[in-house]
Amino acid sequence: MMMKLRYRLVGLCCAAGILLVGPFSFAQSQRRGAVSIEEDPLEDRLPPGIKVRAFIHRPRVVEPNHLGTCTATTDATVTDYGLAGWHLPSVGIIWKLNESSVPASVGSSAARAAVTSAFDTWSAADPQKIFVDGGSTTVKAAKFDGTNAILWKRLSPSTIGVTYVWYYTATGEVAEVDTAFNSRYPWAIFSSSGECQSTPDAYDVQDIATHEFGHWVGLDDLYSDADKDLTMYGFGAGGELKKRTLGTGDADGANAVAP
Repeated sequence: MMMKLRYRLVGLCCAAGILLVGPFSFAQSQRRGAVSIEEDPLEDRLPPGIKVRAFIHRPRVVEPNHLGTCTATTDATVTDYGLAGWHLPSVGIIWKLNESSVPASVGSSAARAAVTSAFDTWSAADPQKIFVDGGSTTVKAAKFDGTNAILWKRLSPSTIGVTYVWYYTATGEVAEVDTAFNSRYPWAIFSSSGECQSTPDAYDVQDIATHEFGHWVGLDDLYSDADKDLTMYGFGAGGELKKRTLGTGDADGANAVAP
């Protein structure tokens, strides 16, 4: 009788464990799956009045040696957007590129041009969104250190890129932002002919950067199928170029964020 009771208790505990772990697994993967083992910016001690949030960009289906499936635009007039809860300083924000981390397949000059074009896309939607090229940095990882860094580094296999936003809770103003692209994967800058490219099999720097910089602006990820043609759609794909151009909801969202 005691043995039967013990087995029943173990079974109940296991079942309860499944129920408890399920809701937290995605958050935990967001919290720890985007960074290398030796670091986690979400665990760093921060000054009072500052919080941090991470956004992880992934392919919709995570498979070995698969960068995601690119689909052509069918409706970019969707008006959806989500506000993350912060805004850029009214004077703008200065960004720096770690040129030594840029993949050889891209090159530092081309990477800087692609990053600039991605920022310009948001400024064109709202001229109050000001991004200033501050040159180069040697920062090798995302951390709250006073530098708004853009870099490549080795991230989780399920991650295309990750953006960390530190912000002041009292004012909602951005204190710092870092974006890291996953150096595990191939990267390229494609020609602008066609929204889905297949050669090479790589992620497009400008496409992914434009999505990531939407978080700098103050926008959240979107995951509804209706939003799949918007720049802020939370999944990405190799050879995809459509995120380079904002949809209606993206532009509306940029203008809804102060300043």
